[in-house]
Amino acid sequence: MNFSQKIVIALVDIALIVELCVSMYFANQNPDRFTPLFMKYFFSMLIPTLILAKVGVNRLRFKKLEWEA
Repeated sequence: MNFSQKIVIALVDIALIVELCVSMYFANQNPDRFTPLFMKYFFSMLIPTLILAKVGVNRLRFKKLEWEA
């Protein structure tokens, strides 16, 4: 794993922590429905983040291979 990929992973980790906090904040606004609201907010942000992370890591891997060739 090259340095650029490590930066992407670190940014994804930070984004996931922020998404967790945001989800807990919005779910806490209605304590009676905390679990469904938390899951709705968290997973709606989590899935695109993980997809973008996978695409970013793969693009940087291929870009690195192109430079070496």
